[in-house]
Amino acid sequence: MCGDLEDEEENGAEQLYAAFLQAAHAAIHERADHRGGSRGRLGQEPGPPSDATLHSYMDGLFAEILRACITDGARVEPGHRYQVLAGQAVVLARVAGFLGGRLDPAQDPLRNVIEALMAGYADDGGHHHH
Repeated sequence: MCGDLEDEEENGAEQLYAAFLQAAHAAIHERADHRGGSRGRLGQEPGPPSDATLHSYMDGLFAEILRACITDGARVEPGHRYQVLAGQAVVLARVAGFLGGRLDPAQDPLRNVIEALMAGYADDGGHHHH
């Protein structure tokens, strides 16, 4: 009976991880392949980056971070990948807080970071959180 519960939890975790992979690949395709997101354009023009360059950079960075998360998860046995994903979410949230904490408080960086966090949480590729 106890083994049955562990199997159900492991299967649930694997399903969640599979859903992450599907959503991550779709997000990478949208931002990098479809919209042309790339970190390479940054610094290629004189002066401050244009809005188009900054958006391309942000899409490219987003895609590269997701690719790194997928790559790192693939290094772990299938039954343990969800655990890595959960750790990645915590680390990336800490990075967002760290970066946001260094921005001008007059620009309300906490609100911007939380809004981005909530937008990412809601962007589930049509799958609903339960």
